[in-house]
Amino acid sequence: MESYQVLLERARAKLPPVRTGGERFQVPEPDVMSDGKNTVIRNFQEIAGVLRREPAHVIGYLAREFGCPGVLELPRGVLKSRLQKEAIAARLRDYTQKYVICSECKRPDTHLQKEGRFTLLVCEACGAQRPITVRKVVTPEKPKAPVEVGEVYRLVIEDVGRRGDGVAKKEGFVIFVTGATQRGATVNAKITKVLGNNAYAVVQP
Repeated sequence: MESYQVLLERARAKLPPVRTGGERFQVPEPDVMSDGKNTVIRNFQEIAGVLRREPAHVIGYLAREFGCPGVLELPRGVLKSRLQKEAIAARLRDYTQKYVICSECKRPDTHLQKEGRFTLLVCEACGAQRPITVRKVVTPEKPKAPVEVGEVYRLVIEDVGRRGDGVAKKEGFVIFVTGATQRGATVNAKITKVLGNNAYAVVQP
């Protein structure tokens, strides 16, 4: 029977190449901005790429930790709560330690591997494996429009489009207002249609 050491070396030989640049592994600081009652991480896709984890898994973890819905608007990630940058950075560090860093060699060259009912963190550098608890990932929801068809809203016309319609915004949501032709004017606008990331409205008396 072959010794454990021989078997270990054989297993290591089959592992994929590992990054060997020697540079210090560093997760980018979250680029955070507030949008109404939401918190937007503008470089979210970059962070997930450095971690080598699916964006849905990362946003799901943050959503559970903060107890709020999480939305993917790649390259951005949105958390439906007012949060501080420091709190988000701290949760990302916790995620890195739990789901990325090898507990044996401390390298980030790892991947998640499903084994039956368990998920293992497998290190591509030293071959170590450890089970981790992966709670159900929150399915990213589509962002809900802050306006509804048939409702009237008080809006400020920020610009005028090529077709002569006024352009207003509500919580970052673009609204084209027919009948509003003066920039800076405040109007009552009735929503007639909501499509994707914008809506259409008409001026009300």
